[in-house]
This record gives sequence, structure tokens and C-alpha cells, in this order.
Amino acid sequence: MLNHIGNTQEKDSLLQQTSLSFCALFSKVKIAFVLVIFVLTLQGCGFKLRGSQALPSFLNNVVILSQFDYLPLARALDDRLPVYQLNSIVGEKTIPSGIEPTTVVLIKLQPEGLERRLLSVFSTGQVAEYELIYSVEYEVIFPFAEPIQSKMIVAREYQDDPDQVLAKSRELDLVLDQMRQESADRIIRLLSSQYTEALSSIEDRKARAIQSRDN
Repeated sequence: MLNHIGNTQEKDSLLQQTSLSFCALFSKVKIAFVLVIFVLTLQGCGFKLRGSQALPSFLNNVVILSQFDYLPLARALDDRLPVYQLNSIVGEKTIPSGIEPTTVVLIKLQPEGLERRLLSVFSTGQVAEYELIYSVEYEVIFPFAEPIQSKMIVAREYQDDPDQVLAKSRELDLVLDQMRQESADRIIRLLSSQYTEALSSIEDRKARAIQSRDN
């Protein structure tokens, strides 16, 4: 009788463990299924994961031009473009030999701007916190398309401390580098929609040329 009870308890325990294992496995499968559906939905909406290819594979060279050869944003773009499977060419005034012009996108950067907007002050009247507003105007040129004018703005709140001038100066440099990197990422990700806009402008120009010829 005792053996029978013990065997029954062991069976119940085994069934309970099996049930828990099955539930855990089902939960993992369910989560994985939801994640797959989520990713497919994002792709269907045109969303691109960070670091994904920003342009068609044949359009893979980006020439970065600026009035100053060592513009910090140009360096940030040079660092970030390879992450998006794009070749970066900085400072060249013409397309380097050996590169097909139809594979090149030009990004012409204007001088960057930085503004500070006061947010709060200490009781002594010294600045305690302000907003940094980083901006840059630039031009994107796709093969056979008209230039596309754009402007990028990135803002950050920044706390100042007059008692730690050196440390805050270094921190400010770090914040500016982060703002430039964010601007570079946004400029690159925007290339996809700008390419669609460029294709549309090319088709419109062709249609106008045909209409003008027929008239």
C-alpha cells in the first residue's frame, strides 16, 4: 500500500514537472512568435533597424564635401557610413578614378551651428542649465537628380557648474560629439526617403521633357 502511494506521488510530481516544462517551452515559443510578427510588421511599414542598409546595393559610395576638410560632422559621417554598408569618401573634390559616378551620392555639408538657450540660473545669477541646439544645413545629390536641401537639428539639455570649469568643458566636448554622431546617423537614415524623392523628381523631369517634345 505504501509503495503504491509513493509511486502515485512520484507520478504526480513527474507530471507536474512535465507540465511546467511544457508551459515554459510554450511561453518561449509564444514570445519568439510575437517577436517575429513584430519585426515583420515593422519591415512592412518601411521601418529599418539601426545599422541596416540605407540605400540600394548599387548606390554604395558616399562622397562627403565640406568647406572645411576637417569638419567634425564629416568625420562622424565617415565613421558611421560603413555601419550602413556604405563606402565613405571624405574631402575629395571630384569622384575618385575607378568609381562609377552612377554609384555615388554626394553630401555637401555647410558649416555647423551651435546655439545655447538659457533654461535656469543659480541664485548667484550664473547659468545653471541651458539647452544646446546643434544644427547643420546640407545638400544631397543623387545621380541624375536635382539637389535636395536638408537641415538637421539636435538638441540636448546641459547642466553647467562654474566650480568645475575644466571637467564641464570636457563633458561639453563629449556631448557635442554625441550630437554630431546622432546627426550623422539621422542624415544617413534619411537617405532612403530622399532617394525615393530623387527618383520621383527624375520621373517628373522625364515626363515634362516628353510633354514638351510632343508639343
